[in-house]
Amino acid sequence: MSDKQKRDYYEVLGVSKNATEKEIKSAYRKLAMQYHPDRNKEQGAEEKFKEATEAYEVLSDAEKRAKYDKYGHGAFDQSSFQYSDDLFGDIFKSFRDSFTSGGFGSGTFEDLFGFGRSSRNTRGEDLESTVTIEFLDAIFGKEVKLKLNKSTICSNCNGSGANSPSDVIVCSKCNGHGQVTKKMGFFSTVTTCPQCGGTGKTIKNVCHVCHGSTYETKQVIETVKIPAGVQNMQRIVVKGYGMPSNHGGKPGDLYISINIKPHEYYERINDDIVLTVPVSIKSILLEEEIEIPTPYGRTKIKLKKDTKLDAVIKLSNYGFSILNSKKRGDLVVVLKPYIPSLDKEASEELKIIFAKNEDNQYKKWLDKF
Repeated sequence: MSDKQKRDYYEVLGVSKNATEKEIKSAYRKLAMQYHPDRNKEQGAEEKFKEATEAYEVLSDAEKRAKYDKYGHGAFDQSSFQYSDDLFGDIFKSFRDSFTSGGFGSGTFEDLFGFGRSSRNTRGEDLESTVTIEFLDAIFGKEVKLKLNKSTICSNCNGSGANSPSDVIVCSKCNGHGQVTKKMGFFSTVTTCPQCGGTGKTIKNVCHVCHGSTYETKQVIETVKIPAGVQNMQRIVVKGYGMPSNHGGKPGDLYISINIKPHEYYERINDDIVLTVPVSIKSILLEEEIEIPTPYGRTKIKLKKDTKLDAVIKLSNYGFSILNSKKRGDLVVVLKPYIPSLDKEASEELKIIFAKNEDNQYKKWLDKF
């Protein structure tokens, strides 16, 4: 790119001419992450990465920056830019340090740029499964015996995946380094070897026991406690029942999602239970006591003559247990009045009673129109 074609370095990084060293480094970090060739395969990304790197090399050096501010691009010839591994190492090391100290974890930088990282003590992968239980089991909790697959490091190959120690050979692509160097014009980048995954080794003949998977699986019976009040599709963790680690780390965990079957009569709303109860007009008029079937046994409620359609009565502490609490939700009783079947004699008696007690509520409503 000629001097006439080159963009202003401050413009390339998106900073002002008064930008601090910290602002310049931060701006370059964002561009490097966006356009690094190992992360961005779009056309033109590599050129933008080179452009940003060239701008950063000048503006991050106080002496070079002063020359650039005075003479512009003419202060440097093309040969003065040496995109060495040291340049990238210094820049990326500072990024890596800032990522680690910023709470992102030591693997964040390597994940973004594809550089190999140590797999020592890497934890095994987690697994997921689903268990279906009855509605009432979710109310009271339950211990269930489950057949689980327990994976352990292969006893034959000890997790190497090879049939014998001699079948583990040096990777032919990276020559055992675990990394490969990629030339890009006048600079280069180092990435994890795609053939060996950064281990520096490949396998000639796979283990005849685990077939190269590095682990063995056997079925075991494990008792899993499902807590009272568990929510639908809530996950329960069974420690150590995930995949084993091939690098001396802890095994992963098994996450079991609890699927709760719907009930024929009860409906769950948060920690409350809703129950629709059919109630005879006769019971309402006579203000009778009726029995309500709760999950904890039957209880009685007394009806009132003014009970209306879809009236709601709340029975406290008859709902689901509230997790991490000694409290329970409510049982919400929805009353659905109905007219009972009457014989001819009873019907005639009611006609006489209603004729003597005229109901003006409907007439008053109608007169409003």
